[in-house]
Amino acid sequence: MPNCRLLLSLFLLAAAPAAADSLLTLRSSIEGLKMDQPRTGEVKIWIGGDKLRRDEADSSYILRLDRGKLYVVNHSEKTYSELAIPGDLQRVASPASAQLKVQVTATAETKKIGNWTARKYKVDLSNPEGLRLDTTIWASKDIASHEAYNRLAASLAALQPGAAEWARKLEQIEGFPVLQETDVTMGGSRFKTREELISVETLNAPAGAYEIPAGYTARPFAAQ
Repeated sequence: MPNCRLLLSLFLLAAAPAAADSLLTLRSSIEGLKMDQPRTGEVKIWIGGDKLRRDEADSSYILRLDRGKLYVVNHSEKTYSELAIPGDLQRVASPASAQLKVQVTATAETKKIGNWTARKYKVDLSNPEGLRLDTTIWASKDIASHEAYNRLAASLAALQPGAAEWARKLEQIEGFPVLQETDVTMGGSRFKTREELISVETLNAPAGAYEIPAGYTARPFAAQ
């Protein structure tokens, strides 16, 4: 079964002007799911030209478009996996039962969310194993160079078994998802998630932000 938390997080990236790094902060929450992990949290996204990094809990995803590489970093285990894009992503295998069916519907409805004018999209994902995600996305083109987001989002989507169609359809969503609300059915569980963009800042990224931390061990990528 796909990693649901990662699928739910595919939208949470945007890009800044090439002259400076941007830091995007997002707030995420889960309601109705029994779990040991915190029910609320933050996602930090750094963007600097052709380099992007997403941090959530103990994981980081670093996309280096200049190298054609995606790095999946596990900080708790001090390990990382390196994948060539798009080549390695196209070889992520999955059984037929895990194949996601995807429908993206753009609406004419718009509204102001925070400081951004956003357009409403409906996204429905399901697979034969009983996973279903009914998502409402408010996407804004006010976030500068939002097209760069699609590259990392598509790469993360392609890491999930059965998500090739979803990776292709991401380009139908124009803009950065400033608000995303999802009703999830997974096995016998039903729960809701919410992810919202809180702030966009222009800052210098910490030294080494787009590199693998020193001392980390390489390991093959294993789709979950």
